Amino acid sequence: MAPGRRALVLLAMVAIAVAIEAAWLAPAALIGPHVARTTGGVLRLADAEGTVRRGQGSMVAGAARIPIAWHVEIWPLLRGVVRLQVTSGTGAETPRATIAASAETVAFHDVDVTIPAAAFAAALGQAVVGSVAGEVNLTAAGVELTPGSSRGEARLDWHAAHITFVGNALPLDLGVVRATLTAGGDALSGSIDNAGGDLALRGEWAMRPEDGLRLALLLTPRRAGQVELAGALSAIGTADGAGWRVDWRVPLR
Repeated sequence: MAPGRRALVLLAMVAIAVAIEAAWLAPAALIGPHVARTTGGVLRLADAEGTVRRGQGSMVAGAARIPIAWHVEIWPLLRGVVRLQVTSGTGAETPRATIAASAETVAFHDVDVTIPAAAFAAALGQAVVGSVAGEVNLTAAGVELTPGSSRGEARLDWHAAHITFVGNALPLDLGVVRATLTAGGDALSGSIDNAGGDLALRGEWAMRPEDGLRLALLLTPRRAGQVELAGALSAIGTADGAGWRVDWRVPLR
């Protein structure tokens, strides 16, 4: 390599190293606006301390505050991958997740996170539900989201599940709602069922870029003679035997 070109390459490497170091030493508080913008305000990062490379703060979802800490690995950056380790800010086993993002792919590994169910309702808007209560636990060994070739599986368990539909003041107790998630191609899909509560819930869900979120459910009261509950179900679904079929399509914002 010619001396002049060697000097230019060395200068470029030094500039890259300085840029990475400057970014890593930037205040952690700079991450907050990016989190809020990416999640549409559903999640916020508060009380951030440390740097972009290594810091801690509280992830805020509705009224809940979840202490977290993070660490960005250096070597994947050389391959154009931002690999982020997220752990509990209190030293607990959860929440935890490993997130790796590149130009085309976002991958999640060893995920175990519990967040308020209200955060999901906020993400979907108010077209379907008025309010929800309870906590949703998300676990996944590995999910990779890539346009046209996503793959992986995850599980969601919604504990102490309660939901109130728009136009109906009656909150429904759904017990523990269980949902699977399978990523394939451009779609996410899975099954839904529950244990306990006022209703037996069975169905499927799917999320596709062109269709948004679709829920196809059969809701069946566990006890006969619940007039108020039957009225609420009639407002959101179509009678089918002892239950009501509900088919919702929710555009994603």
